[in-house]
Amino acid sequence: MSAACSGLVGDGIIRGVLGAVDCETRSFAEAGYSALTSSSSTFQLALTGLLTVYVALVGYRMLFASSGARLSDAPGIALRIGAILALVTSWATFQTLVFDVAARAPLQIAGIVAGPIQGAGSSLASDPVGGLQAAYDQITQSAVIFGKLAGPTAKAYSSPEAAAAEALSAASGVLFMTTAGVIAAATLSIGVLTAVGPLFIAMFLMPATRGLFSGWVRALAAAALTLMLGWLGITLLLSVLEPWLITLAREQQAHQAIPQTATSTAALVFVFGAGQVALLIGACVMAFGFRLPSGAGAGLGRRASDAAAATQAPAAAQNVSSRAQRLAFDLQREPTIAAGRARTLEITTATSSGGRRDAYTAQPARLGDDYRRPAVSPRRLKAR
Repeated sequence: MSAACSGLVGDGIIRGVLGAVDCETRSFAEAGYSALTSSSSTFQLALTGLLTVYVALVGYRMLFASSGARLSDAPGIALRIGAILALVTSWATFQTLVFDVAARAPLQIAGIVAGPIQGAGSSLASDPVGGLQAAYDQITQSAVIFGKLAGPTAKAYSSPEAAAAEALSAASGVLFMTTAGVIAAATLSIGVLTAVGPLFIAMFLMPATRGLFSGWVRALAAAALTLMLGWLGITLLLSVLEPWLITLAREQQAHQAIPQTATSTAALVFVFGAGQVALLIGACVMAFGFRLPSGAGAGLGRRASDAAAATQAPAAAQNVSSRAQRLAFDLQREPTIAAGRARTLEITTATSSGGRRDAYTAQPARLGDDYRRPAVSPRRLKAR
């Protein structure tokens, strides 16, 4: 523990845990970022080589118009490279845009949303950290008192006092894990993710590794949302729990420990603990709904597929039109083909029967031929 964070020892379990985690997380994130982005680090050399290759590749594609590259893409590419360099070379910029947005903005939003509750006269909700410490101490002390009333040989739920002692003991653990534990875990996640943030920011440069950058943003957003929703749940818990804790303390001061008050207080803690778990799941679901815009994901690598699709589109249209033309041509040829086949069949029949064409079958049948006299050929007249 650093010297700046050593003064938090002895302030209580919740104050000490939250204060030490917050202090050490900021120090760890800054130290990890500085070590990763120093001029002599391997990451800086790799980033320089990656930028060189990327710029050369972009220049080649624009020079020869390869893979659908256009000159209008140059401002966006330059802006992307500038943003990456600004974030991986300056801790002040990175701290403002990444660390403070993930670690400080959720607390400010939670404070604004919980302002009406904190201003309604709740002393515990007005100071969430101090209120959590007071609630934890009161529940723990009450569990000890009910345990003494139940006796050292009492078994669990053998008497109302023993049941109250067991419930309050479990409630103290649930209270710590679902409040200070969740907040500390989210803060630690933000610190670790920001310490390795330059690696994932550099991965945004290439389309093939852009998915890793999206995953990093989702994880950071999940931790930030957990931090915001966790503090809101804590504020609401303290405002609801305060009257029960006051009643519990007054009963103990009057030496009238009532098990029903203790079990009701423990039940409230259990209910809000389940609510904190649900909020944690909801924060993860909301964070994993993050998607990069289609414009940000369309790099030069996708230009090739777009160009290929554009090239194949006219050919597909031409194939469709040629098929339609062939179908129409076949429909137009169908009557002619049918008539030709019928004529061929008639000629074949006449030739096979007499070896010569009959005058009656020399012409195809027409409408009304059944009511006309058949024509007499000159050859038949001479025969007569």
